[in-house]
Amino acid sequence: VRKSKAADEKRRSLARQARDDYRRLSLQGIHRGKQADISKGATAGDRRPLQYPPLPPKPKLLPPAMANGRAIRKEGIQRTISNSTEESIIKWFKEEQFPLRAGYQKTADTIAPWFHGILTSKKAEELLNKTVPGSFLVRVSEKIKGYVLSYRSVEGCKHFLIDASSDSYSFLGVDQLQHSMLADLVDYHK
Repeated sequence: VRKSKAADEKRRSLARQARDDYRRLSLQGIHRGKQADISKGATAGDRRPLQYPPLPPKPKLLPPAMANGRAIRKEGIQRTISNSTEESIIKWFKEEQFPLRAGYQKTADTIAPWFHGILTSKKAEELLNKTVPGSFLVRVSEKIKGYVLSYRSVEGCKHFLIDASSDSYSFLGVDQLQHSMLADLVDYHK
């Protein structure tokens, strides 16, 4: 019992010393101009939350210049056309993916019912909205060299990118499982 009481007293003493050291260092920081969570005149029971400096005012936007009742747009930086044009995506699919039987059923020499070729996300959503939740399709993305799994949930349609940049297929950022065929990926997650 005496050893237990002595150990408790030692712990309390160390905790008290740590609090005192922290308070002392905080006050030194305040005197040097640094911010701490204990103000200058703080005691053990008087702790105030941090006070941050006020935010700068929001910038005021100038009203747009008008001509003939319409806003004049300034000529800014011109966007360049994406490298992944529809023609380059079709070429990528024909040259790299078609020989790998991407979009085909695993055991038959026919196109899989879930594969829809190049399709926009809007068109995919139109198709899926006519189906029950849990329905899906895989499409070649119209914007990048890759695939998208479009899925109809109860809340609406969701789209997941499929990475086909290496010799395997996997969901981008979600699932790092590598599949040798696109059909393997679909069968695994079905």
